[in-house]
Formats: sequence, structure tokens, C-alpha cells
Amino acid sequence: MNKLAAGFLILALSPAVMAEEAARLNLKSYLAEVRTGNPEIAAATALSKVYSAKVSQSWLPMDPTLEFERMYAAGALGGGAAERNIMIRQEFRNPWKMRLQRKAADAESGYFGAQKNDRVNRTLAEARAAYYEYALAWQYERIYAENMELAKKLSKIAETRYSISQGSQSDAIKAQVELSKAMNMLITAQQEKETAGARVNNLRGKDPEEPLAEPEAFDASAAPADYKALAAAVTAKNPGLQAMAARRRASENKLALARAEYAPDFMLSWRRRGSKDAAMDGTYDVSLGLTLPLWFSKQGDMNKEARAERDMSAAEFEAAKNAVLLELKEITVKLDYYRRLKDLYGGTVLSQAELSLKASEAAYQSGESDFMDLMDANRTLIETKREYYEYAAAYASWLARLGSLTGESL
Repeated sequence: MNKLAAGFLILALSPAVMAEEAARLNLKSYLAEVRTGNPEIAAATALSKVYSAKVSQSWLPMDPTLEFERMYAAGALGGGAAERNIMIRQEFRNPWKMRLQRKAADAESGYFGAQKNDRVNRTLAEARAAYYEYALAWQYERIYAENMELAKKLSKIAETRYSISQGSQSDAIKAQVELSKAMNMLITAQQEKETAGARVNNLRGKDPEEPLAEPEAFDASAAPADYKALAAAVTAKNPGLQAMAARRRASENKLALARAEYAPDFMLSWRRRGSKDAAMDGTYDVSLGLTLPLWFSKQGDMNKEARAERDMSAAEFEAAKNAVLLELKEITVKLDYYRRLKDLYGGTVLSQAELSLKASEAAYQSGESDFMDLMDANRTLIETKREYYEYAAAYASWLARLGSLTGESL
């Protein structure tokens, strides 16, 4: 029974099964498939690239304009123009504004990059939970297959005792009923395994009916989770919080940019003249213009909008931080709860249930107890096994959620 406390799955492997060990579903390779095949991760990655590509667009100047001018034209299409000029005009944003625009775009790109990381983290945590659920379904099937074999054995014992007048017909009938129930539980477990496998395939972007191998055993052991020790790591490394912090920085830069709208922008023009007048021919003009931000109510409203957005993003960051810390508290409580139950069942309860069944079976065969005592002991063992593996799988799933909070899945 000590082996049960050390790991989640205890498999009585035959040589044939051991030969197939390499073909089993491996958690690490499965998570790699989820990373590359999950459509939600792909969508978040593409969105991150969209905003990354917008950074250079935010600060580069507008395209220059090229103009062809024919002055003092006479005739169709200005064929007799006295001057034929070429002019290039370039508008420039105020360098201060361009700097602020780039900083805001960088922060916004950081927001979507962190959002992508958060989606990867949470999807991988969900995939881990699906893997453990799938492993649990395999374990249920194994438990109920063993239970059906035991039910067959007990049914034969009851029929034998009845045939030699040492047992009652009622016991023989009850044994048949228990065998039918055992068969039904096995069928149910097989259906649950099929559903769990479909979810595993779905998360890696494959058809639900894609063939899926038996999962490898996994270790669900870890040190106790301490909330205070983890809170600082979560606050610093959680991708969701990093995303909200980037959004707050973007809103601060947008507010600074709105204030900078009171400053002018610039326009530079160059014109080369081709003229019939020899004195004017080949000369050029250069002009510098600037915008006049006269409509102060417009800039004032832009400031109000940016300030409200800044306040909103700051409040959203605090709300997200509180939500993450609350989730961390729930996770640490659940981990402590399931770790204690897993250790208790793996170290004591399961072995006691097995001993109780052996004692009840021996007592029934010797006529010292009735059939219902034996059935009760068998049901207790089945339920105890179920609970142990449920606690171990739940513990592993909550560990995965903890990893998504601290950024470990990345």
C-alpha cells in the first residue's frame, strides 16, 4: 500500500503491457501537442502578432505627397503652361507625440502578448486536468473490471454453498444481482473513458474519435502549498496580471499623448520650378508649416477620455489582482485538502478496506458471516478505491491550476 501513497496509478503490469509502455500517452508530449494544435492558443498568438505589427505603424510618419503643378496654363490640360513644377510635401507628427504613441503601442502590444501567455497557461492547465480525468477514467475501468471478476467469484461461492445446503438461495440470487450491477458499472466506466478521451483530443485540436492510447502513470506528489509564499510569485509572474499592468501603462501613455495634443504638428514642403523664364527656371522653394490647435474643447475632451480610461485600467488591474489572489487562496486550500485525503487513503484507508474484504470473504466461506456482510465489504473497497483516485486526480488538477497562476506552464 505504500506504493499507492507514492504515486497516482498503481498498475499490475504484465510483460505484454510493459512491452506496450512506449505507446502510451505521455503528458509532456500531449501538452506539446496542445501548444501547437489548440485553436484558442493559435487565435491568441495571431492576435498578439497583430498588435506587435502595429508598433512600427504607430510612430512612422504618413506617406509623403508628390504633386505636379502647371501654372499659367493655357489650352487643353495646361499644354501651354508657363511653369511646370514638382512639389513634395511631408507631414510630421510632433516628435514628442510620436514618442508617446510608440510607448502606448508598445504597452498595448505587451498587453496582447501577456494575454496570449495567459491563454496558453490556462489552456495547458485545462489540458492537464483533462489528462488526469482521462487517466482516472482508465483507473475506474480497471477497478470495475476487477470488481466484476470478484463478483463472478463470489457468485460461484454462493451457488456452491447453496448447492451443498450451506447457503441460502437468497444469497445466490443476490450474488447474481451484484454481478449484473458490476457489469453495468464497468460499461458506465468505459463510456466515461470515451468521453474523457474526446475532451483530450478536443484540446489538442483533433477529432473526438481520434484513437487515443492509455495514459502513462503520473506522480501527484508535491510539497504543501503555502499561500503567503506563493502570493509574491503570483503577483510578479501571473500573465493575466502582466497583461493588465501593460494595459495600465498604455492608458497612462495615451493620457500623456492627449495632453500633448495642445502642441503643434509640422509639415515640410519642397518645390522645384521649371519655367520659361530663365531667371525662374530651376529654382526651388522650401516651406515649413505647423498646425494650430485652436479648438481647445476638442483637446479637453480628449484629456477627459484618456483620464477616464487610465482610471478604468488602474481599477481593472486592482480587480484582477484581487481575483488572482482569491483564486490562489482557493487553490492552496484545495491542495491542502486533497493532499491530506490522498495521503490518508493511500497510506491507511485503502489497505484497511482490502483487509476487511479478505476477512469478510474468509468468514463467509467458513459460515461465520452472511452474504450481505461480504457485499458491504466489497462495496466499501470499491468506493474507497474510487475516492483515493479521485482525490489524487483532483490534487494533480489543482496543481496544474497553481502552475497557470504562477506562470510555470510557460
